[in-house]
Amino acid sequence: MMLKKTKNARFIGIDWDPDALAYIEANLGDFKERVVLYEGNFAELDSILEQLNISGLNGVLFDLGVSLHQLTTPERGFSFNHEGRLLMQFSPRVQPLYKRLRSVNFTTIFEVLKKYGDVPNAKRLAKSIFENRHKLNTTIDLRKLVEKQYSPRFLKKNLHRVFQALRIWTNDELTNLQIGLEKAIDVLYPSGRIVVISYHSGEDYIVKNVIRESEKIGRLKRLNKKVIRPSQIEIKLNPSARSARMRVGEKCALS
Repeated sequence: MMLKKTKNARFIGIDWDPDALAYIEANLGDFKERVVLYEGNFAELDSILEQLNISGLNGVLFDLGVSLHQLTTPERGFSFNHEGRLLMQFSPRVQPLYKRLRSVNFTTIFEVLKKYGDVPNAKRLAKSIFENRHKLNTTIDLRKLVEKQYSPRFLKKNLHRVFQALRIWTNDELTNLQIGLEKAIDVLYPSGRIVVISYHSGEDYIVKNVIRESEKIGRLKRLNKKVIRPSQIEIKLNPSARSARMRVGEKCALS
């Protein structure tokens, strides 16, 4: 959409997932000359721009959503509905979940479930995961442990919470977001804008605080005091948008 609405603007697309970049590249059509695709994390934004010999940006868009391709491809190990290796990696550079679980203690697993998923009975589930960590090889192995902890009535909701929490932890998503936001504000030209679309309360909390604190010290101006949510019409057209939250800031001229 942004490419269609502009004529001369250049775009840099950054993604950790080589599959996502390959898909985008194959579908750029006539816009290829105005787009540079880079495999990396937005926490590396400053070094990426340096490698591309770019000194600053007029705008930055963070879309923090997980793609349908990632969630529905069994080999990626994200979904509790499809059996696959328990990976949950956005990037091949990330240690897969099944290996990471085998290297941590019970307390870490418990804190991950509580902090990133607000999982009910997290202590009991964490104990089960810790005790069976060397047997957890596939997404279905993990699902079976979760099924033992919750009634069928609440199972789907808690499966979402558990898998989401472990995915966020595997990819260090919130840490990378915090770093990426700070770097994005640094590289914005005066009057440049930062737009962030998040889908999880933990993400939105970080975005809100970074923008608010940047405004306090005169680096950024909030353009929406209240978070922007999708309309009912948009949700009807795109059900995946129902949890989206958008915040926008503008770089101050003298910062």
